[in-house]
Amino acid sequence: MLRTKGVITAMPAPKNVSPTTEPLRTRDQAATEDNHYRYTSDTYQKVLDYHVAEILLSTIVLAVITLLRLHH
Repeated sequence: MLRTKGVITAMPAPKNVSPTTEPLRTRDQAATEDNHYRYTSDTYQKVLDYHVAEILLSTIVLAVITLLRLHH
């Protein structure tokens, strides 16, 4: 927008400009780029998944025990 003596006017859009688009990526290119930004190894990720499952299971068991004790 332009200001001319306190009046705001909209600028017209250029008519002969073609839109810029990025080329589409193939699945192989996307997988390669995704692996490039990966910070953990597969083995370490499995260990993390195991610990998350262990914590979740422990929480469920403790919640059931607590509910059973509060019920009586």
